[in-house]
Amino acid sequence: MVISKTSGYALFDLDQTIVPWDTQLLFCNYVLKQERFRTLYLLSFIPFAPFAKWIGPGPMKRVFLNYLAGMDAHTLDEYARAFVDELIPDGLYAEVVKIVEGHKADGRLTVLNSASPEIWVKYIAEELGFDHFFGTQVEIGNHVSLFPDIKGDNNKGKVKIGRMKHLFPDSWKDGDVLPDSYGYSDSHADLPMLYLCERNVMVHPTEKLREEGEKFGWKEISPARPTKTKKEFALACAKQAVGLY
Repeated sequence: MVISKTSGYALFDLDQTIVPWDTQLLFCNYVLKQERFRTLYLLSFIPFAPFAKWIGPGPMKRVFLNYLAGMDAHTLDEYARAFVDELIPDGLYAEVVKIVEGHKADGRLTVLNSASPEIWVKYIAEELGFDHFFGTQVEIGNHVSLFPDIKGDNNKGKVKIGRMKHLFPDSWKDGDVLPDSYGYSDSHADLPMLYLCERNVMVHPTEKLREEGEKFGWKEISPARPTKTKKEFALACAKQAVGLY
């Protein structure tokens, strides 16, 4: 069932959809360049890494964020703002940014919905003019704890729907398609969000997303990446994780 409403929707993932990278690694890279000693905190991530599949993405996110341990909230916020100032505009897919601007001009409700922490997602959304944003909510308090708690669940998959469904028409229910709606993602993890939309665009999609998208005739775009091969991409990500990118 498609529900009717005058205004449309444009739902966007962030990492590897608008930004060519995982912003969690990019932000880590930025912070470690400011405070090099924090690289030592990442050593505690190593014992957990082999068990990531069993531990799950939410708990692993908590483990990875330990490089922020002890940082006061004000400093963290300043870093997040400075990181976004450095990232925008040259660190984004210009083609996708133009798409965002087009939806804004057409009057659709633009939503940035990311699994990355809202610590910096909120400032990316602000700079790009999104109407709403959602990310994983990390408990900060006055200072970041060693393994910071996450409010609710990791903002991924179906969790994204629950976070933003208050923006949908009152008559919306599970299984409904949003009117005049567009979805954008690189990952099959976002299929629940994409199924909400009448039209979808896959950005350098995973194989699982491409296979599903081909069934529905979803469009695929391939904006120019900063790296040319998977090996180059993996090496760059490794450098970001230790602040050497």
